[in-house]
This record gives sequence, C-alpha cells and structure tokens, in this order.
Amino acid sequence: EPTASVPPQSDVYRMLHDNRNEPTQPRQSGSFRVLQELVNDDDRPAGTRSVRAPITKAHGSAGSAQKMPLCDKCGSGIVGAVVKARDKYRHPECFVCADCNLNLKQKGYFFVEGELYCETHARARTRPPEGYDTVTLYPKA
Repeated sequence: EPTASVPPQSDVYRMLHDNRNEPTQPRQSGSFRVLQELVNDDDRPAGTRSVRAPITKAHGSAGSAQKMPLCDKCGSGIVGAVVKARDKYRHPECFVCADCNLNLKQKGYFFVEGELYCETHARARTRPPEGYDTVTLYPKA
C-alpha cells in the first residue's frame, strides 16, 4: 500500500510492487556480465592468459634462507651459542686445544697451521728464527 514517503507513481514503487509475483534473475552490472562471459568462454580474446596461484617455497630451499653454521671440529650443525675464531665456527664445548683438549674460553688461543692451541702447545709447535725469542702479545681490550 502506498505510504506518504513513497508515492505510487514513482519508479521504485512500481518496481517493487509490479514484479512481486514474477521470479526474476539477479541483476548484474554490464562489466560483471562481460567478465563472466570471459571466464565461461574457451576462446579468450588476445592479451588474456590463465594464471596460477604462487607456490610458497619451503624454508630449507636455497636462496635467502640463512644456513646453520657447521662446527669446524666435529662437523655438526650449531644451534644456539657459537664461538667464531678466524671465520671458523665451533660449539663452545669444541673450542679446545688440539693437543690437550683444554677449553680455550677466556684462556686465549693460537692458530698454528690451521689448528687451535693453548699457549703452551702453540709455543711447543712454533720455533722462532735463529737468534729470536718467542714473545706472546695480548690484544688491548
């Protein structure tokens, strides 16, 4: 029934009341119909192509993923605390003298022919040139 806010002559009123009994198709915009036809059409116009969703790479793949450092002494991966000496990585428990297995943490270490040694064993493995004495120099803190 007509109300004061919607006069019976209006297009909206006629649309709502005249088509009550008729089943109607949902209304679609022109651009939606064009897109729907493109999706349903096997003969796509030039310039369109099918695309697939991107594939997420696993974390273990090569690329920007950071690699786990390998221990120079035991060869296994290091997770957690790591000791780095001359671009070589070791577990804290593997940071020991190659001769006596003394832990070199806060003791000082010496590289002789690519191996880590305590001061005593490093001195035993090196001989100064004739006429020179071995002197240990500690870096300034």
